[in-house]
Amino acid sequence: MSASSLERGVASAPASSGNLGPGFDVLALALELRCRVTASPAAAWEIVEDATVHSPTEDDMVVRAVEAAVGRPMRLEIASDIPISRGLGSSSAVTVAAAAAAFRATGVEPDPRRLFEIVAELEGHGDNSAAAVYGGLVAVAGSAVCRLDVDADLHVVVGIPEATLPTEKARRALPAFVELMAASRNLARVVFLVEGLRTADRALLAAAGGDELHERPRAHLSPLTGELMAAALGAGALHAAWSGAGPSALAFATASTCDAVQGALAAALGAGGQVRCLDVATVGVR
Repeated sequence: MSASSLERGVASAPASSGNLGPGFDVLALALELRCRVTASPAAAWEIVEDATVHSPTEDDMVVRAVEAAVGRPMRLEIASDIPISRGLGSSSAVTVAAAAAAFRATGVEPDPRRLFEIVAELEGHGDNSAAAVYGGLVAVAGSAVCRLDVDADLHVVVGIPEATLPTEKARRALPAFVELMAASRNLARVVFLVEGLRTADRALLAAAGGDELHERPRAHLSPLTGELMAAALGAGALHAAWSGAGPSALAFATASTCDAVQGALAAALGAGGQVRCLDVATVGVR
């Protein structure tokens, strides 16, 4: 980040796809769609988004993050390319970017560890916030964050429906307890997924599908998400999963199957929604 950006209090953070199938609240992948925030000290809280100015309450998560970061009101100008309530980490991106911009508006370059702690505590899980802060593929265990490798030959294709699915609603659909063997099967899927993404191994990634912790309990909330996943796999994708809490679906394809996967997702979406082929955001907040 340049000195001028530090002086102006500017920061951006990427979108992210959480879970990636079996990695519920553990894995997330940063994607190159960004939310940009410009912060400046103010007498009272003010948020400007889409040319609309409003005074947020103190319960607003962005306000709480900035308060935790710098302890004073800010004017926050938000410009985001990330679809909201589609399972692409829009709330994590704006919260991370706002806290980082607020730090810079007070002349302080933000510490990544502190940004992650602030946002993860507010969200109650750290997968998306870690991806927004650090970029790339991340795994989270409590306050520990591990960067993982993704084979450069893998292409990320996302089917984004027009419909929204609030994270709170998606979480309410989850069971309080899971069967021991279901948990064991998901642990195996996570191992196969991480190694499959590192190596782009088709057999490993095929074994990583079939999540039982969140995708199956949420299936009734967005049948289209399952249809998108099936379409992607039928077109040659190596792995397909709910993107975060949905309703978007994310697929990993190769150069030889990327066009077919995009076409299959577009056909499944019909006239609504959009299909995006997105780069992995190797850099998080900046």
